Amino acid sequence: MVIEPLKTHIAYRCPDCGTVVYGFVGKFALSAGLIRLKCHCGNSAADITVTQDGKVRLSVPCLFCRQNHSFVVSQSIFFGRDIFLLNCPYSNMDICFIGEKEKCDEQIDRTAEELAQLLTNLEAEKLSDIQPQDVDEEEVLPDPTVYDAMRFLVKELEYDGNIDCPCHGGSYELRFCREGIQVYCPTCGATHTFDTRAEAAAEAYLDTDSITLS
Repeated sequence: MVIEPLKTHIAYRCPDCGTVVYGFVGKFALSAGLIRLKCHCGNSAADITVTQDGKVRLSVPCLFCRQNHSFVVSQSIFFGRDIFLLNCPYSNMDICFIGEKEKCDEQIDRTAEELAQLLTNLEAEKLSDIQPQDVDEEEVLPDPTVYDAMRFLVKELEYDGNIDCPCHGGSYELRFCREGIQVYCPTCGATHTFDTRAEAAAEAYLDTDSITLS
């Protein structure tokens, strides 16, 4: 019996030239070390590595913040989903697409339409008109480390079917809010807020085994 190796596609849009950068990641290649996906313009790159506990860490260029955001996901999610999206926690816009090539293409087309509409609404002529200038990541993200940990928790719960909301949508996202980090359903708008203003409180949430949005 031939065992099919785990593999997936990954893509991001370069914040400098706007080109969609594609890569193909196999589990064997990833286990060998760092995979760097560079744009042909030379001004952006996505890094993919495996952590000591076997999870996948991604550093992805953000189309909106002009900084790389860090994400950690399990290998079962990274290699096992038809499509998996990572978003900018500041703008809530999708910036990284992981999964089957056709599914990635569909989501990239969708976000291209959303980006075009955003530029029109803001009366901007080009992408650089809506990007912050000379802003450090610490100024954009209140605490990227906490966000990273909470996103991993939420996506694991989502994968296991342990998050619910009134519409039972099954797909949930995160965003920063005044109280900390909010989980929300893009379909019905239901939310659940984690108060992460205190570091100890954020660590306590990591034992959460289910979430119900309202």
